[in-house]
Amino acid sequence: METLKLPIGFRFHPTDEELLLHYLKRKVLSLPLLANVIPELEAFQFNPSDLPGDLKEKRYFFCKRKRNLVNKCGYWKSSGKDKQIVASGSNNVIGIKKSFVFYQDRKMKTHWIMQELSLVGFLKTPFLNQRLLMQVGDWVVCRLYQRKRKARGHVSVTVSKGASVAQTTSPSCSSGITDVSCSDLDQEASSRFL
Repeated sequence: METLKLPIGFRFHPTDEELLLHYLKRKVLSLPLLANVIPELEAFQFNPSDLPGDLKEKRYFFCKRKRNLVNKCGYWKSSGKDKQIVASGSNNVIGIKKSFVFYQDRKMKTHWIMQELSLVGFLKTPFLNQRLLMQVGDWVVCRLYQRKRKARGHVSVTVSKGASVAQTTSPSCSSGITDVSCSDLDQEASSRFL
């Protein structure tokens, strides 16, 4: 399956409902897709950074429902409860979203998140007179992205001529981001030329 390359400036940002109704439902029913922007790939079998696509953008993959959450680089761990996806304009549940976090080696949590969306249908039980929610089809659609990192520390240091510099450092890298206000720089520059 060849994936479509979007022109510069176009982004693929579907909602959960759009993924389920316009892409996954058509895949499950073996209908032609509107656009080939979601490749078939067993995404859980790979290191997230090795999967195709831009690492800074959300990436999407069709996967078979039966999956192995362990690969040679680490494993995917469920991050909690399943979330029901409700169709807009109604109270009908159309899907389930499960979230997973990637752990490298032995319990080293990463910023990689995989959301697995599956279609659901209702089965009416003859004896209990109630409806049971059940997953439909062999396919799921996965959304892969990196969670945004928060700044860890905020340190203020003093440089020449009393200009205050705020430096934010992260324990994962040795360099920090330095933020100097323009007025501090202007004041220092003008004092040098007077």
